[in-house]
Amino acid sequence: MALVSMTGYGRSAGDGGLAVEVRSVNHRHLDIHCRLPKGWAALEAAVKAEVARHLRRGRVELGAFFGQGGDQDGYAVDRDQADRYISAIAHLAPGGGVERVLDAAQLLALPGVVVPASATLDPAVGEAQLLAAVADACRAALAMRTGEGIALGRELSQRLDGVEAAVARLEARRPGAVAETHQRLRARVAELAADVQIDPARLAQEVALLADRSDVTEELARLNSHMAQFRANLDALEPVGRTLDFLVVEMNREANTVGSKCQDAIMVNDVLFIKGELEKVREQVQNVE
Repeated sequence: MALVSMTGYGRSAGDGGLAVEVRSVNHRHLDIHCRLPKGWAALEAAVKAEVARHLRRGRVELGAFFGQGGDQDGYAVDRDQADRYISAIAHLAPGGGVERVLDAAQLLALPGVVVPASATLDPAVGEAQLLAAVADACRAALAMRTGEGIALGRELSQRLDGVEAAVARLEARRPGAVAETHQRLRARVAELAADVQIDPARLAQEVALLADRSDVTEELARLNSHMAQFRANLDALEPVGRTLDFLVVEMNREANTVGSKCQDAIMVNDVLFIKGELEKVREQVQNVE
């Protein structure tokens, strides 16, 4: 299974002119915000539960409305109310001085004839239509999130390739760098203690201790372990955004330690490259579900 992004958009048109739009962006948790037509506030819990069935993480903004223009309320004619007005006018007593004439504009202006579109739907029917449209919009948003997640996975894998190559160069150069450090320390100590009698064995021991402090074998081993875990999680079946973020932080920690220990210019350049790539990786990981 590929990674899933938290950025997506989906739209669905239901029956009766009902439409639902879903937009999602990155967030630490699943944070759902709903904008529903008037009179449908009681359905918000059911809508959020339906969204949670499809999307596991991210800030999700859902809007339900009637018509193409995004008017949440929308309007419709309550035909039953209009028929009651027409019937009442038709039964006015003839000769009572009341003219039984009513045009469409006058009828629509009467109270209760033009109402929010949601008010004309049977509550049970309206809920079923709304939840079906929400599910369709979420599926469309998830398809977009999945497509972007595939692209994110490719980019992360490519950047990890570069980091792995740089770590391999560090490992190849490490023995020579340690030997150079030994030699440099010996030369420096000999220069400073030219007129002082020093036990050669003790000198060799102290130089070895100083050189070992610049050895990065353990840090590189941990860095390799973190990279292997990171790559394995790129194909995980469950959401792994937080796991990937944690691993990037740990990789960066090891890279910083390597950089602080290195005294070899070539190795320092590789460390700087690794840190730069890891920063880019972490930026992208923030959008992984």
